[in-house]
Amino acid sequence: MDDQIKTVLFVDDNPNVRSYVKFALEDAGYHFIEAADGWTAMETVEEQEPDLIVLDIMLGDPDMNGLDVCKRLREQGITTPVIFLTIKDRAEDAHFMERAFSLGADDYVTKREELRREELRRGMPPTEYLERKSDMGELIARIKARLTRAGGVVDREYDNYLKVDLAGGRVQVKLEGSWKDVYLTATEFAILKTLVEHDGPAVHKEQIMAAAGIEGDESSLQNHIMRLRQKLEPNPRDPAYIVTHYGVGYRFRALD
Repeated sequence: MDDQIKTVLFVDDNPNVRSYVKFALEDAGYHFIEAADGWTAMETVEEQEPDLIVLDIMLGDPDMNGLDVCKRLREQGITTPVIFLTIKDRAEDAHFMERAFSLGADDYVTKREELRREELRRGMPPTEYLERKSDMGELIARIKARLTRAGGVVDREYDNYLKVDLAGGRVQVKLEGSWKDVYLTATEFAILKTLVEHDGPAVHKEQIMAAAGIEGDESSLQNHIMRLRQKLEPNPRDPAYIVTHYGVGYRFRALD
């Protein structure tokens, strides 16, 4: 990213959320602009051309929610990166997130309780949607990752079948001749990222679990690996990319 201050448009119908996020993003060095609804967001994008948009999926207008905004932007040829804010239940709904990505989303962040505690610490009044607040640390990290990507170039491509964009948090597989986005949970992506970054050598199970924040015994990791293979492997029963290294853990390899 160059030295020019980047502009982030934050779209949320809750004024307390906008107020807190404004403070956090400006403190992180970004120029903050905001919109309270989808129609204003569309006008702001046209007038101010932000470098990135953080977009709440559940805006107050049922006829113009975050998905509608993203769809309209893409239909108009506007390619500004969009990070969705969504509640945990929606993020864990693969069909819902597949729709979000199909409409042109670049990334998403689940909303958490951390902002509620920060809100109380700052003496801000409680609001109706406290459970929908976002983890600011994760949000800022994902904003930085999207803005530091070089022209949207995919980080790594394997065998004309699998694309892994580590910086942008995006994974695609080629099905029937076309690249399709694959929805991964945050844990699944963290596992894949850990394996890909080691680029071949086996990674110990405990190391993977620590990197992905997996609690419990090794069976928890095995379940995540199984689901990851089902989403990524050409043949999950005979995995080509996520390979078991018996007695150690797992490793990532490209097809020969």
